[in-house]
Amino acid sequence: MTLYYVRCALGLLLLAAPSPAVKAPETILTAVIIPDADAEYSMAALRGMEHEAAHILNASGVRMRWRLQGSPEVSDGLLVVVMLHGQCEMDGSTAAFKAGPLGWSHEANGSVLPFTDLACDTIRGAVQAAHDGGRNLRDNSLLGRAMGRVLAHELYHVVADTSQHGREGVAQAAFTPRDLTAGQLELEAPDVEAVQAGLTRGR
Repeated sequence: MTLYYVRCALGLLLLAAPSPAVKAPETILTAVIIPDADAEYSMAALRGMEHEAAHILNASGVRMRWRLQGSPEVSDGLLVVVMLHGQCEMDGSTAAFKAGPLGWSHEANGSVLPFTDLACDTIRGAVQAAHDGGRNLRDNSLLGRAMGRVLAHELYHVVADTSQHGREGVAQAAFTPRDLTAGQLELEAPDVEAVQAGLTRGR
């Protein structure tokens, strides 16, 4: 099975092992979603993405708030800008099946910046490969689940302020198409601790 990797911070950040005794308070993270101006997107896919990412991050004490580009609300807590590239909906043409980055974050001066990107066309190709032309081929909620898992992976890097990956779960370095669409994909205990340590440091 082809592995789709998630390209994250551009460089290596050495992070001390977080103490399991550290318990961070709940933190509001506002994600500002900016779709590609030249591509289509599905609101069902965006809602599915939001639901999946919020569910995954909930165990770490992160509570998600969502804004679509142009929303006027003032945000408190953490703010992350999420750029969506390509066609984020399953109703149009099929996407090419190819390995490549599903998403990536950005790093500068040894810190992961609060900006992340999702490659919707690559994610669509993985979703379609997982179902091999079956009845779910046009399921935007399924695309949203896959997008939410990729986004949760990237938000892990941002909030924990690390370019390191987990061994399993949503923080692992690469996903198969089935990882993106089937069963449950969660943050493992060490990765929850890394997120909570980042929140305690005031990320």
